Amino acid sequence: MKRQESRRSFLKQTGYIAAAGTVLAGTVVPYVHAASNDTIKLAIVGCGGRGMGAARQALNADPQTKFWTVADVFPEKAQLAATDIKKDYENRDKGHMVDIAPDRVFSEFDGYKKAMDSLDTGDVVLLTTPSGFRPLHFAYAVERGLHVFAEKAIAVDIPGLKSLQESNKIARAKGLKIAVGLNNRHYFRTEEAVKEIHAGRLGDLNAFFVYRCQPPSTSNPGSSRQRDRDGQSSIQPPIQYQLRRTFRFNWLTGSYIVDALIHNLDICCWAKQQTPVAALGLGGRLYRREPDELNDNSSVQYTFADGKKMLLHTSNIAGTWAGFRAVIHGSKGCAVLGEGVTDPGFYEDWNDEPTGNPFWTPRSARNTSHQTELDRFFKAIRENREWNELDYGIDATFTGILGRMAVETGQRVTAEEAWTSTFQYVPNIDELTLAGDAPVMPDAEGNYRIPRPGRATINNPYQE
Repeated sequence: MKRQESRRSFLKQTGYIAAAGTVLAGTVVPYVHAASNDTIKLAIVGCGGRGMGAARQALNADPQTKFWTVADVFPEKAQLAATDIKKDYENRDKGHMVDIAPDRVFSEFDGYKKAMDSLDTGDVVLLTTPSGFRPLHFAYAVERGLHVFAEKAIAVDIPGLKSLQESNKIARAKGLKIAVGLNNRHYFRTEEAVKEIHAGRLGDLNAFFVYRCQPPSTSNPGSSRQRDRDGQSSIQPPIQYQLRRTFRFNWLTGSYIVDALIHNLDICCWAKQQTPVAALGLGGRLYRREPDELNDNSSVQYTFADGKKMLLHTSNIAGTWAGFRAVIHGSKGCAVLGEGVTDPGFYEDWNDEPTGNPFWTPRSARNTSHQTELDRFFKAIRENREWNELDYGIDATFTGILGRMAVETGQRVTAEEAWTSTFQYVPNIDELTLAGDAPVMPDAEGNYRIPRPGRATINNPYQE
């Protein structure tokens, strides 16, 4: 009881369980691994499309893996996930790889604990819920001594990132392997391109551009203002309405910038080998009227320590220019690469749309990066090699959060200032229930508060 009260007290103060190490004193294990013939049991927390994709990729990565348990806040999603993957693997004569007993199908907000509690030290959990839950779930996984695959983004606010930093200290001390779902770092052709940039193939790097501009139907398929309002007001409580529209509420994903631009932000910072020291942004809702928190346009100018700039542009407005890539300008030309680019190339000009044939293209084969990241993760577990991607996962997530803060406030926000933010979207995230209030509630007309540049601050984006 004292242990539970201590954990609850910490959650009340921070909203997360970053202090999990306090209950692990004296029990740190320097190495946690499985021998080549040991079975690794697998849990998945978050049974959406990406979650189930990661589960299959994990099973493909290691023949001695057994899918053991599932958890999702919605019971029907957890049950469907367990049923579908069992049938799938039985049809492929691999039914022995799935052993999800009925009493290991968990739901509600505390299902993650029950799923992880059914595993043994050294097993694997895939954390694929919306990002707002990642720090809470990661801390518990580390406490349980589990290897972790954490889908991007890995937090939605600065306290969440700080929680992850503290939990990761314990993970390193225990020898746990940590993978982060920035899968483009495992795309062979992108890896090769960044290696060539580091070798000087582009010369001095002068500017970076990140684009994700696409029609509304691409980012929010099937959205309908009337249907959403009807669903919200007469069928679903706000919290369920929001959980079923994950990408449209900042407490769940951290914003479109954090969730959808993170890959190409990460690739540019990877190439630069730095994270930005400041950001200036603008954005808002020109046409969007759906009851949610999404902007339909945002632009951010990031600044690196040497004064070089990285520009981000994103929009979800019908009929406007579409582009999805990262572009890096160097003194010898420009590179087009990143998420949305199957075949990277280096060009001799610096046009918005490079012309002519590239002077460099990768020799590497195309690969399925989502599979490769799980292959490498499980190989590190089997070989007991150090494998921890959380630091660059934190950097990439922070870069997105910094840009969001700049857009929300309409101010130039430095990285140093951003790291002082105490704002949390959900301080009581461990107390949510499907029958309770949502972290953000609509007004009488079904609309949600939107940050107002000029009034919003990094500690209160909803300040009136």
